[in-house]
Amino acid sequence: MLAICEIFYSLQGEGPLMGRPAVFVRLSGCVKPYCEFCDTPEALGQGTPMALETIVGQVRSYGCSLVVITGGEPFLQWKQGLWELSQILIEQGMSVQYETSGRAGIPEDVTGIVVLSPKPGQWPSPEIVARAHFLKPIVGDDPHITLDAIKLSGFPANRIWLMPLGGNREEQITGMPMVWDLCVRYGYCMSPRLHILAHDRKKGI
Repeated sequence: MLAICEIFYSLQGEGPLMGRPAVFVRLSGCVKPYCEFCDTPEALGQGTPMALETIVGQVRSYGCSLVVITGGEPFLQWKQGLWELSQILIEQGMSVQYETSGRAGIPEDVTGIVVLSPKPGQWPSPEIVARAHFLKPIVGDDPHITLDAIKLSGFPANRIWLMPLGGNREEQITGMPMVWDLCVRYGYCMSPRLHILAHDRKKGI
């Protein structure tokens, strides 16, 4: 049984799998203190308890091979059923990607692709960073906070996707030129938030 915020079908709007059709399983619950710029406050509550069989059935109904598990902070529910869900999905031929801030850690026995998206000033420990396959740091008004943390991490540049802070289209467009220039300068990849650029604040996208 997992606490679910929503399950929907869309395109992955961020990071290394950007643009791919995906089923999103958004789990409920996050780690306090909550980010003041959180763009999914609906995921901070208790959510709706849902059996794994029901979740798998909804995921399969879309006929899509990529499942993005996000939150909130999904790894809070790793031992409550998320590990088992991931095994079922993989055994049924699906690819699993996790979106995490790292604030609840990254399990040692995680399977699938882990995209770690640290928030400004909330960089995880080196042990947590080392378990991620890709970094997708958010760049705020002071880019040095993020750049200094990246430098200390030693993470390979070709697996880093910088993303501008912003929960609406205007904020994304405003932040993109700076992130573009940083990626050119340091050899990082750039990740705009495609769903926000296309649909602004619309939910379920």
